[in-house]
Amino acid sequence: MLTLQRITSEYVATEDRFRLSGITDKGGEVSYWVTQRLLLRLLNFLLDWLETHREELERQAATDMLGPVVTRSAKRSAQAGENVSGEEAGGEEAEEKEAEAGESSEEDKTATAELLFEADIRIAASRITVVFKPRKSEHSQLSLQLDEAWQWVAILHTLWKRAEWNLSPWPDWVEEVKAPHPSKSVGYLH
Repeated sequence: MLTLQRITSEYVATEDRFRLSGITDKGGEVSYWVTQRLLLRLLNFLLDWLETHREELERQAATDMLGPVVTRSAKRSAQAGENVSGEEAGGEEAEEKEAEAGESSEEDKTATAELLFEADIRIAASRITVVFKPRKSEHSQLSLQLDEAWQWVAILHTLWKRAEWNLSPWPDWVEEVKAPHPSKSVGYLH
């Protein structure tokens, strides 16, 4: 099983779904399409787990330690209207790497992404692990501590709103905890 070291979450309007792209522990890349239906199921577990840590999240948010940061490349994508990505860490570094590698076309990214039909959640007291189970390639896991899980959920919430999907699955407390915008980023989530 692959371990995801870095992950980027995007909403792609032309597909009306999310794309999760990641770099694995073996140096490879994976890219998955995630439908709203599967994302809702994942969110239920993530939000329930985060709810049990809500006081800590609120404390951290009050000290500006949590929340998404949107990079320039994500803003350009939003203006182009094709996709929107939330960026949490390494924004300028990621842009430099993208420039060095040369930008791949949206068609290339779409062609290589695999549709996810299944994912598992493993919950522990201090971490939550999502195991992505594509049908045609090796499974991969994303293991998140509280602050990382919150950052990812905050990004998904922001992208969900931009996608203009129904906000009823999102509890009000998510917006309350997101309110303070951070000056600090954690690490490897986009």
